Amino acid sequence: MITENGSDYFWMRIDAYIFYSEADKSVHMFTYRKNIDEEKRKELETQRKASTDEMTGVYTKKATERIIDGVLCGKLQGSYSFFIIDIDNFKQANDLHGHIFGDYCIREFVERLKKFCREDDIIGRIGGDEFVVFGTISDEEGARRKAARLCQKLDTICEDSGSCWKMSVSVGIALAPQHGRSFAKLYEKADKALYQTKDKGKNGYTVYEEKE
Repeated sequence: MITENGSDYFWMRIDAYIFYSEADKSVHMFTYRKNIDEEKRKELETQRKASTDEMTGVYTKKATERIIDGVLCGKLQGSYSFFIIDIDNFKQANDLHGHIFGDYCIREFVERLKKFCREDDIIGRIGGDEFVVFGTISDEEGARRKAARLCQKLDTICEDSGSCWKMSVSVGIALAPQHGRSFAKLYEKADKALYQTKDKGKNGYTVYEEKE
């Protein structure tokens, strides 16, 4: 990207051709510049749409996995938490009030989740009513505090067009790097913790613990 006025940037393709001239026994370079701003912005918009869940605006499963793996394969800046968040009894909302209301509940859930999370947290939809939040933490206790606040924030009533449904969430938590340094490993551990939360009655959280 280049600018001509110091503030407005646009995409430019620059092709350079280097050749040796026998005439003066020196190397020359010929450059060709073309403004490709419109083309590039369409390309980036297509990539953005492919990485974004259409209903909620958060990352798709593939994009979530790619981005988290990208963070984990580099030099880690401290510790990270990997939350799997599952909306409790979500099938009930669809069965009682229909899929349009169910979609409304999903969007309401995501809006609350976005407001709760920090700007640099990675939020992805990895299933119909299953989401991932990945971000930095101070320590395990920090992850627990965050999960407790999250469960409280999402324990709410969804109301729309005369329909009403009680929403809550179950959360499974894995920590990086101690529980793994890949999306697959963290997902595996957090999923096990999630099932422990459900076994305890849902509407809560569990941090994965290694079995001795």
